[in-house]
Amino acid sequence: MTVAELIENLKALPQDMEIMVLDNDEYNASEIVQVSRGTWGIARMEAREAELEEKYGDDDIPEDVLASLEEIDEERFYQDDENGQLAVIVTW
Repeated sequence: MTVAELIENLKALPQDMEIMVLDNDEYNASEIVQVSRGTWGIARMEAREAELEEKYGDDDIPEDVLASLEEIDEERFYQDDENGQLAVIVTW
């Protein structure tokens, strides 16, 4: 779902209505506590690798620079309010 689609769906609701998120257990609703923008680690790593290949070429990337890629956790969501590639709804 895109932000535009979400906004259109929300516009149809009363503006004072509380929103909650349901997971696959229909009796377990969670309150939304934050909307964040960010990027998954795997996408962040792929973008960084492309930048390095463009800067250094395929085989000329220094070892210490390559080692910095190991600091990126592929399964983590990295919050980035300016350049994030997707929005997430954080629940509690």
